Amino acid sequence: MQSLNKKGAVLMPSGPSHDPGRMHLYVICTDLDQEGRQLIVSICSKINNLCDPACTVQAHEHSFLNKESYVFYRKAQIVDGSSLENGVAAKLFIPKEDVNGQTFLRITKGICTSIQTPKKIKKYFGCPEVKKDTAA
Repeated sequence: MQSLNKKGAVLMPSGPSHDPGRMHLYVICTDLDQEGRQLIVSICSKINNLCDPACTVQAHEHSFLNKESYVFYRKAQIVDGSSLENGVAAKLFIPKEDVNGQTFLRITKGICTSIQTPKKIKKYFGCPEVKKDTAA
């Protein structure tokens, strides 16, 4: 079985309401914490210029991808590692090969730099406090 640890990738159903079984690639950004949780982010196809620009992923950067994509930081999640394992065991989730090191570093850097990452995710990941720009 592929890794469900940091840098691991897994396909999970997360499609829109009209196609809930559509699979998206999720990247596991942390190892298990003391409470057995992990931070995951999804990779979505880039469809327009409104997509989060914090981290673009090219098709050649992972075998599952077939077009330019981006990390959807707005929907980053903290999940129980056991739910990932159970999903794989039940064949609801499909493990894929790990993300390469350079791509993974870009993905995790984007957690802190994306303005779309929820504050609770930034706090969990240990991002430095971002001060608001007071210049107008």
